[in-house]
Amino acid sequence: MKPRLITTEDAVTHVIEFTMALTIFVLLIQAFTSSMNYRIGIDLDNNDNRVVMAREVISELTGSQGKINNETNWEDYEFGTGNPQLRDGITVGLLNSDGDLDKDKCDALGKFPYNPLRNELEVNQELRIEIRTIVPNESVCIWGGDPSDSSISVKSERYMLYNSGSELLPSVLTVTVFEGNSLSDKIYLTEIMYNPTNNGFDYEWIEVYNPNPTAIYIENWVISDNKENDKIIPENEDELIVLPANTVGMLTTSLSVYKSTYGDYDYVFSVEDLAIGNGLGTNETIILSKGNFEDVFSYTESDGANGNGKSLTRSCYNCKTWTEAVATPNTI
Repeated sequence: MKPRLITTEDAVTHVIEFTMALTIFVLLIQAFTSSMNYRIGIDLDNNDNRVVMAREVISELTGSQGKINNETNWEDYEFGTGNPQLRDGITVGLLNSDGDLDKDKCDALGKFPYNPLRNELEVNQELRIEIRTIVPNESVCIWGGDPSDSSISVKSERYMLYNSGSELLPSVLTVTVFEGNSLSDKIYLTEIMYNPTNNGFDYEWIEVYNPNPTAIYIENWVISDNKENDKIIPENEDELIVLPANTVGMLTTSLSVYKSTYGDYDYVFSVEDLAIGNGLGTNETIILSKGNFEDVFSYTESDGANGNGKSLTRSCYNCKTWTEAVATPNTI
């Protein structure tokens, strides 16, 4: 069989086909490269912004003792209640007069809800603030979101001494700015006084707990029994009520009766009625709710704490087990 002769016309056709294929390939590569450069450029710009934000937050937190009006003891005030309030033009410094990170100021970060402190620190992405001692290796202060599942995050760190109130410890302050999910805002029932030895609805109370690393607006929540729903309301209409991080709050119908009985605790909140629900009977289902979230506890008089001065207490804030115990309101 004779080999096929390639004519000049065939050769030209092959050259044209090859050139067209090569051109299309080059155009695809250029398009892909341009797209990647554009995407990388965006990410680099965002990361540059994150770096700047993280460094500026570090600078503010470690630049002073902080100030509200002309006072440096801003940690003694509350967010949304009292005068002055932490939401009114505060500088959030974490140093004591010796220039060390101060435990009380670090703990006071937990009085801030998430978005207000981010705004005060001029951060428009997700934020986490943490202080970790070096020896021992222990986290002693956490505020903000969780960057563990974040695909993009930037950290800024500063090594300083942390004053625990009893000793100075070497530590590192870390500020993380990241992309991530919104914070959880769940709170939980932890203790119920349903049949107090003093008769009357004013002596009934329910304890709730905020396990989150930031404060939670509590006036958006509802407490219910088998018959009625009650909103949690501020004592004064112009106040915001928040429950700080890792803190218990007390629900009652009478702040004055509660405080005269159990002490002048800061986080005692009213319900909108003369009783919690329809009054806490001996057989009830108590529901703490906001939106689609509900924390539910059902009890009967056989569970105990029926008029003997004790309460029904949860073994941990989200455990299923409740038991009769000595009443311990105002405590975690």
